[in-house]
Amino acid sequence: MWWQDIDPVVWRCFGQPEDLARERNTALLAALEELSTRAPMSTLADIVAQVREVGYRDKLTDLEVRDTLDQLTRARLVEPFRDYAALSAGLDAVVRRQEAWALTRVGRVVVAAVRSAVLDAHRALQLPTRLLDNVERTIRALLEHLSHDRGLLPGDLNDVGTRIEEMHHVTADFYAALAQMVQSDVTDDALFGDNRDRVVEALRQFPREYGRALRRVDEALVDLALAGHRPLVEAAAMHAGLVDARDQQHWIDERVRRLGDLAAWFAPDGSVQRLIASATGAVHTLLVAIDRRYTALRRGSDLSADFRELAYSLHAQASDEDARRVYAAAFGSWPSWHAMVSTMHEDVSYASVAAAGRTRHHVEVTLREHERSGQQSGRPRKVPDTSEARATAMAEAAAAAARRRRFATLLRTDGEVTLAHFNGLDSAAAAILFAAIEVALEHFDAAAGFGHAQAEGADVVVRVRLGEPGVRVTVALAEGKLTGPDLRVTVTPTGQADETIVDDPVTVGETAA
Repeated sequence: MWWQDIDPVVWRCFGQPEDLARERNTALLAALEELSTRAPMSTLADIVAQVREVGYRDKLTDLEVRDTLDQLTRARLVEPFRDYAALSAGLDAVVRRQEAWALTRVGRVVVAAVRSAVLDAHRALQLPTRLLDNVERTIRALLEHLSHDRGLLPGDLNDVGTRIEEMHHVTADFYAALAQMVQSDVTDDALFGDNRDRVVEALRQFPREYGRALRRVDEALVDLALAGHRPLVEAAAMHAGLVDARDQQHWIDERVRRLGDLAAWFAPDGSVQRLIASATGAVHTLLVAIDRRYTALRRGSDLSADFRELAYSLHAQASDEDARRVYAAAFGSWPSWHAMVSTMHEDVSYASVAAAGRTRHHVEVTLREHERSGQQSGRPRKVPDTSEARATAMAEAAAAAARRRRFATLLRTDGEVTLAHFNGLDSAAAAILFAAIEVALEHFDAAAGFGHAQAEGADVVVRVRLGEPGVRVTVALAEGKLTGPDLRVTVTPTGQADETIVDDPVTVGETAA
């Protein structure tokens, strides 16, 4: 699978933390990709000129370009060349013929993939019309060329991959629009309008496109299955121009998988059928979003809109003290003044009733037992009581803290000890200890002479130093005996970890001895 073969080394230059280094590396790779279509290798002058052509305007010295090319060479994206066929008219000519670079095959593929991904990530939402007609024509072209002109089959198989990518984009964009309709702030006119138009356009095309072309696509896929996916791809492999015979089987398997993926899209439980089924739910989603938008604009019940208004109010205050008062009033930290224009009677226990009138009234802010923005008619829904869940969570947190303190007490040592010091240790504490020892050994610092790690499950830091080489130590634990190398272990509380780590390991060992 492609996601299992990702090599982090070849992608490292695109993820440099420094903006300047990342842009310089990427600009050089883009320039080398352009030059790879013009000559087998390019000189330093050609590369610098092409870097300016691709849009990198910062001044580059020859030393900076050489250093960057060396970094890209270590990442296996660029390969240096020496043109031994060049005439050697002098020392300068000898130097110049050694200054040529070109992208490796991996480098060309990686640069093309990054360019395609960046452009695709910034593309507009798409819903191409007659997509299923294109799928049906691609399948029919495969069957026709299988019978009459097999030399065109490799190009038709590439079109199959293009059709699959288009359907990926269509379904992903449609589902993204639905998700935005459900989760986004419906009071945002631009966001709501874009996603609304997207969903409406999809709903308009479903009965016109899929009802007309889906049957023909199913019939074409049946004919393709009768012809056989593998025999068709094997016939195309003879005309694919594969230079290396070892790549032929991989090429065939990949194209057979593409045909299988295309058939899976139109299976009874495939993605296309799910997309059609989602259209029914999309109507309900759109109506709910419209109702949320209407309710938010009429009653201010949209949570994100309320917080935005509160942020505006906090920003408009003249001083920090005034801002704290607004915050306290908004979140019920203390009572606030409210202007009431009519008598409010709520069927809520512990709520205050304000008298009618247009003057200000002092109202005690309390937690309501029912939702304020509930149904417009009928009995309001009861707000769930979370006191029991909160008490349970607090009890679990206290129990976890007590366990960490107990394990820290069991594991703490007075100075450096051997593994025999932990004979008879509790099983849970032993698991925490040896897991921390393993992490400390993985991060062993040869220069300092020790490794250290924070224990998971106890508030201690474990520092490990190697003991006598070749000596094996057996530790008798509650569940059995554990044999391992001779190690010197120091376990200190987390608060004292810094003082322990800065100690000289040789001095500590001599003191323990």
